[in-house]
Amino acid sequence: MVWTRGVLALCAATLVAAVQEPYVLPMHEPGTPLSGRFLHITDMHLDTGYKEDSAVVSSCHHNKPHDKHGGEWRAGHWGTPVSDCDSPLRLGNATLDWVARNWNVTSVDRHESVQPKDMFDFVIWTGDSARHDQDPLIPRTGDQTLAANRYAVDLMERTFPNIPIVPNIGNNDIALHNIMPRGPNKELRQFLEIWRKHIPEDQTETFLEGGFFAKDVIPDHLGVLSLNTLYFFDSNKGVDGCPKRRRSMSRDEADIGTLQLEWMTQQLLRFRRRNMQVHIIGHVPATAGNYFPRCFDVYTELVLRFQDTIVGQHFGHMNLDMFFIQESALATASRERKARANNMPVLMKRVEEDLRLDYESLPGSARTNMDYYASFYVSSSIIPTYYPSVRVWTYNTTPVHDNRPGLLHITDEDEAALLDYVRFDSCTPHDTDPDCAQDAPTLLLAESSDVNTQKKQRKHSRPKRRSKRRHNKLPRYASPDAPIRKNTFLTPLGYSQWVLDLPKANKLYEKTLRNQGPDAAAALQVDFDLEYATYPGTTLWHEYFDDKEAPASAKQRHSHRLPSQHHIPVPRHLLERKLQQLRMDSPLKCHVGGCHT
Repeated sequence: MVWTRGVLALCAATLVAAVQEPYVLPMHEPGTPLSGRFLHITDMHLDTGYKEDSAVVSSCHHNKPHDKHGGEWRAGHWGTPVSDCDSPLRLGNATLDWVARNWNVTSVDRHESVQPKDMFDFVIWTGDSARHDQDPLIPRTGDQTLAANRYAVDLMERTFPNIPIVPNIGNNDIALHNIMPRGPNKELRQFLEIWRKHIPEDQTETFLEGGFFAKDVIPDHLGVLSLNTLYFFDSNKGVDGCPKRRRSMSRDEADIGTLQLEWMTQQLLRFRRRNMQVHIIGHVPATAGNYFPRCFDVYTELVLRFQDTIVGQHFGHMNLDMFFIQESALATASRERKARANNMPVLMKRVEEDLRLDYESLPGSARTNMDYYASFYVSSSIIPTYYPSVRVWTYNTTPVHDNRPGLLHITDEDEAALLDYVRFDSCTPHDTDPDCAQDAPTLLLAESSDVNTQKKQRKHSRPKRRSKRRHNKLPRYASPDAPIRKNTFLTPLGYSQWVLDLPKANKLYEKTLRNQGPDAAAALQVDFDLEYATYPGTTLWHEYFDDKEAPASAKQRHSHRLPSQHHIPVPRHLLERKLQQLRMDSPLKCHVGGCHT
């Protein structure tokens, strides 16, 4: 998706500032510095039944069929791209082995007398470690699903032994696909046992009830909320879709989705009182096509209300590299007019067209109230639905300071108003206000007679949301000086996306096996390639500008100092690999000649 990649870069740039400010590493204080990096891993889908050279049409499990009925397509050694097959265990192992080999020491580390503690400051892991239950000849059992999750966490712990890992439950990590009722239940107790090292002790009770938890990954500075998005997912038949609670209803009678939204509100308030920033992670992305209508509306409004506290939202599940723009219910009028004028039936929209419409209908920067907008990211998967992929983020580690002077005070009235909105949506048991009706929001284009608005056909279209007066009464914690909008401590600076050319890796294995034998083939490792990065060329390649062969004019133009004083988003040896693939000695030849790096 070339268009998506281009807009991704633009979107990432707008997170920090219109023009990205220079990133300068702090002077080293006693102790180990932060690396300024974190890793996003998602959707491994490990399959112990994967069989090399089996028929792809058999989910890569069986030798038959052979020459007919699609049997001529055979499973590859490392996995089978653009197929319905899950991942062989060796693909999961090889992926994390590549991460450990290539991100353990970066270019900047070699210039420093004090080494960062680890290759990453933390790892976010957004679920779906078990295979799909799609082979009727080998039905997936609960024990197999549990074993896959045990294997995956062991693999993660061996690769990142001293790094905070934040796990998350996927819709294929449970015995019944998509279905998870409220806890405590057997599955949540099993997950607690498997993830015991990664769930804080004070979050145990919360996790047993709902599978969600909060965790400090940089103590007193940065936290992560790991949501159980199955309770928002409209394919989960074990929940009710975040309905409003009657004021006479006890907590035990409430829907777990509503309770998770209450917990999320309380956690965001808690982190904000501590002057901390927060990443939110989940498996199923927060789109109108994935979530129950009220779960979607309340979640979206909450993340926009805490814009000065949330620095990122990260999801998996889609197996695609995507991002979405979130907007407040108070900022939808112009967008709805644009959608009606477009008059495109929902069913004919592809994801890319939906994203394009969302982006093009946004008002210009001069007319945009940034308090009403945010974005979230969906990373590609390890499972080769397309090509295996991982994502490495970087963030600002400049000296700590107060990012929101004078804005930290939270009154009891503000907290009560937010919780009342989440729990009851400001409705009393006898409220006749139309906004208090339980009906699901209508879709964009709902006024068009040729649009079918059934839930299963909503795709990723955004619902038409009425501007509700009560929203104006809720506190809004937003600031142009917050890390999500200004380049400061903990601001996300961008990411690099890494992809494995699976056909090439499989061919190399087959050639080595044929020419050198099984021992040589078994010793092969895989190498992921840089697919794209969301950094300016002068940031990505700046070490090359510091080399002696760089023209003096280039050095002066980019004001480069020592490499240790700069943000290093990608280790130099990986950039050199990219240059070799492009048959270039240096990016400067292209840059000085007038093309863009």
